[in-house]
Amino acid sequence: MNNRAPPHSSISATLRELLLDLLAILWPTECVNCGAPDRDCCTRCRKELRRPGVMEAAVLGVPSYTAGVYEGPARALLVAFKHGGRVRFARPLAERLRDPLLLALGHCGKRVPLLVTIPSRPAQTRARGFRHVNMLVRLSLRTEKVQHLSALRTLRGRTGQVGLSPADRERNASRIAVRRSAARVLRGREVVLVDDVMTTGASLRAAREVLQAAGAEVVAIAVLCVALRRDTR
Repeated sequence: MNNRAPPHSSISATLRELLLDLLAILWPTECVNCGAPDRDCCTRCRKELRRPGVMEAAVLGVPSYTAGVYEGPARALLVAFKHGGRVRFARPLAERLRDPLLLALGHCGKRVPLLVTIPSRPAQTRARGFRHVNMLVRLSLRTEKVQHLSALRTLRGRTGQVGLSPADRERNASRIAVRRSAARVLRGREVVLVDDVMTTGASLRAAREVLQAAGAEVVAIAVLCVALRRDTR
């Protein structure tokens, strides 16, 4: 006869589902991806989001890792998180980003790895109230010994990349610079570049150029999603 108590995680999951059932009665909701009732991200879509698997590619000639394509639940949750104020989606997105980050960090030497995120434009950051990629990185690696540096800033005149031709994307992405306060920290360091969505790689290329000019070496790249179309938000 087995008298062992159920695992704490099972109890927590059951209580969480009961609470969500109650909230669904009080404030009806639907899945942000498929529209199923009672959950802002239903069980099926959450399972799809958690499906293991990392895609590897060579971007800019360095090892690059992503958790998958910018579609389905990953796209729906990221759009709701970035543009809809659904901050509670940060945790499942961060869990999805964790494996690409760990693989990218494996290319660093013995020194504490330095993570640098691609910045949003200041107006976007102010509207959200937070730096969304930074938040995902912190949640993904909260138990890892890494150094995260907000080393980059966008320059005046930079706009959104949506709808731009490849050539215009390159020109627009080049409006980026190293923060003066970060220059000394970057010199001689190995860097892992992190972004949420990669389309043509223009933003990553521009970031790598200014980081290398500051004396850093980009050894790997980690992105949450790769967009196969040019309609990313």
